[in-house]
Amino acid sequence: MLIYSTSPSPRLAYTLEVLFQHLVSLEYTFTDDFLFYQTYQGPKIHYGDRRHADDVFFLKASSLLFERDIQPQKPALVEVDGRPALFPLGAPSDWPFDLLAMIFYCVSRYEEYLPFEPDRYKRFPASESLAYQHQFLHRPILNEWAQRFGETLQAKWPTLKLSTKPFHFRLTFDIDMAWAYLHRPWWRLLAGGAIQLLSGRWAGLAERIQVLQRKLDDPFHCFKYLDRMQDKHKLDTMYFWLLGDPGKYDLNAAIDNPDFRVLIQQIAERYPVGIHPSFASNTIPGRVEKERDRLVEITGKEVTQSRQHFLMLSLPDTYRRLIALGITDDYSMGYADQVGYRAGMTGPFPWYDLQKEERTDLRVHPFAVMDVSLNFYLKLQPKQAALRVQQMMDEVRKYGGTFTLLWHNSSFAEQFGWAGWTTVFEDILEHAAQD
Repeated sequence: MLIYSTSPSPRLAYTLEVLFQHLVSLEYTFTDDFLFYQTYQGPKIHYGDRRHADDVFFLKASSLLFERDIQPQKPALVEVDGRPALFPLGAPSDWPFDLLAMIFYCVSRYEEYLPFEPDRYKRFPASESLAYQHQFLHRPILNEWAQRFGETLQAKWPTLKLSTKPFHFRLTFDIDMAWAYLHRPWWRLLAGGAIQLLSGRWAGLAERIQVLQRKLDDPFHCFKYLDRMQDKHKLDTMYFWLLGDPGKYDLNAAIDNPDFRVLIQQIAERYPVGIHPSFASNTIPGRVEKERDRLVEITGKEVTQSRQHFLMLSLPDTYRRLIALGITDDYSMGYADQVGYRAGMTGPFPWYDLQKEERTDLRVHPFAVMDVSLNFYLKLQPKQAALRVQQMMDEVRKYGGTFTLLWHNSSFAEQFGWAGWTTVFEDILEHAAQD
């Protein structure tokens, strides 16, 4: 496929890569040479502002991909064939909206560079996103449109070799606290016990005492169970470890705790592991590097993968910080307060630094669902949650791509508000295994 435009730009080059390499698979070449385009005999698309008399397929361009700065944007939204679409176009375009501009706007996270109302942690919340406001956050809308666009091209050129990405399920764990009671500071144990006593939470208090007496397993320490699930389903599984210094939001075991270190080493022998940069690392220079170095020292392995604790993703600063440390893959692209597709697509893509106007080598891996979102934010009952995830997974099966699930080891502990959620987790894995 030949793509012609009179105005090459970093944004256009990036968007074509996302469309034809990461959403669908199609070999393409770009040119701004009109004579070469005019004489080319194969499949070709003209992306520009005016149609030529001999255009075979004309995609009218809006201005977004040819701009060189960040401007206030409020893309118009229309419904086309039952799907939401941005940057609508009129005749004479052979496609009803600027698909390339829509892809760039969503994947670059353009709206996160504009003024917004942050949540209590100064994050960009789902409610500020255009996708949430227009009720299509739960849909991998770019995957949907890419498949439809590909079908249109194949109908016009039947010999065109184009395919969508296969469905893939990835399971990821954030280990914020490896133990609920064991290996905790004595003052935290006393404070927690006092709260349970004064509030009459007798079952929780009894569990705490029995765990500390080594009569019960710690409710957060479920790693043998997770190994059994792995052995049963042969999953693509990853673990992210919180290794920050103690703080209000950073509560894992001490980094020098022997049992904690052995646990990390055992997991790293079997699964890919990455850092879970602490909450404090967002404001204290050098913290992420320190935490990365800790994981390298414990595992003896290179660390190139990351996901932000509390999903503290601030563009472009967070990603620039990770790139400077040699992180190649980040898994933070999602919301805490909602499930769905923050970047409009499922499956990895390269990050575009909108302020610098350049494609980077950092691979962004969006996640679709987080357990905490289902339970504490959306307040779904276990059966409702399992059904919601299965429905979302089925949509990805239709359009292709990687469905990434974010879970916590603490989300199997019934006394901590997770009664019935082990069944949800197992139902999701069973559904993911279906052909």
